Amino acid sequence: MSDHVLFPQLTEGPFVHHSPVVKLCKGLLADALNRGFERLEVLAPRAGSAIAEIRAYKGGVGSQYFELPSSLHRIVVRRFKTMAKMRRTRPVDTQGIIRLETAHTKPIEIRVTTKTREDGRANVIINLTAPVRKSQEGR
Repeated sequence: MSDHVLFPQLTEGPFVHHSPVVKLCKGLLADALNRGFERLEVLAPRAGSAIAEIRAYKGGVGSQYFELPSSLHRIVVRRFKTMAKMRRTRPVDTQGIIRLETAHTKPIEIRVTTKTREDGRANVIINLTAPVRKSQEGR
């Protein structure tokens, strides 16, 4: 009997695309876009807190949108960074873009920014509204 067990690569195939964390992150983005939110912030839990908060902003007003167990915060941050094609291991890589394909329109570009707090944990800011380009301002 062989000492090696063959597992599918975790970065390939349907395993990654059907992961609960992937479904959660995609679901959060889809729901936020459907509700017309302008920005989501995935906030790192405070010291000793069991909950990490996701806040949603619409019209400049923020409110609590979703709660995560603090143990999932780092995993969700990594997933959003991966979706935005940011290098997880490089702290200087603080900005990226998630491109969501749609059936009837152009792809939606979502800007993702990470900000590291003093305690080393990261907050993720997801801007759901595309900035107006100079060529579109006069229209």
